Amino acid sequence: MTLGEKISELRNAENMSQSDLAEKLDVSRQSVSKWETDSSIPELDKLIQLSDLFGVTLDELVLHK
Repeated sequence: MTLGEKISELRNAENMSQSDLAEKLDVSRQSVSKWETDSSIPELDKLIQLSDLFGVTLDELVLHK
């Protein structure tokens, strides 16, 4: 599973829209969309925020397992 697929899966499990997630991370909805389609990768500070928000470790979030 790619990073983008994991972000999308975690977001959907929390019943959040891309806009909801974008607001929580102080980024644009387009940024979230690009992450989820693997067109771009979140910066480290955003990866840390994502792991905290979804209650997963950075390893769980970024490693392809």
